[in-house]
Amino acid sequence: MGAVQNPLAKQRALLAMRDQAAQWIAAYKADVVARGLGFTPEDLAAVDAAAAAHPVPTQEPGFGTKLSMFWVGLKAIAQSYPAQGMSTDDPRLAPVAGLSFPAYAVAARAIMWAEDPALNARVMAALGHPPEAWQAAVDGWTERIKDDVVVATMYGQLFSQVGDLPLKVSR
Repeated sequence: MGAVQNPLAKQRALLAMRDQAAQWIAAYKADVVARGLGFTPEDLAAVDAAAAAHPVPTQEPGFGTKLSMFWVGLKAIAQSYPAQGMSTDDPRLAPVAGLSFPAYAVAARAIMWAEDPALNARVMAALGHPPEAWQAAVDGWTERIKDDVVVATMYGQLFSQVGDLPLKVSR
C-alpha cells in the first residue's frame, strides 16, 4: 500500500479512475459495434427478462459477510489509489479468458444475477466470445477483485459506467 494518501489526493485519484472507466467503457462499446457485434432487440429482451426474474438480492448479509465488508472498508480507507487512474499495462488488468476488464463489466451488467447458461451464451455471443469464456472470466476476475481494493474500485467504476448495452447495427 505504501504511504497513506491525503484525502484530497485520494478523491482526485478516485475521480480519475471514474473518468478512466467511462472512457474505457465507451471505447469498448464502440469497438464491439465496429466489429459488427452487439445486442439485438431479442438479446435485450432476454436480458430484461432475466433481470426481472433474478433481481438484485435484498436479504440481510450474514455475520461473515458483514465482517468481510468491514475489513474491505478498512482496506479501502487505508489504500492509496493511482493518481492518474490505472495503467493499461498493469498486469492486474490483463484479460481473463479473452475478456478485458471493460468487457467483463459489460457482460456482468447484462447477466447480473441470472444463472441461465442460454443467457450467458447469448451475452458472450453478442460480445464476440465463446460461451465457456463467461465462467472462466467470472472465476478469474472475481479472484482479482476480491484480493485487490484498487482493482475492486475500478470494477465498481466500470460497472457503474456501462449504462445501455452496445446495440448491433443492422447492415
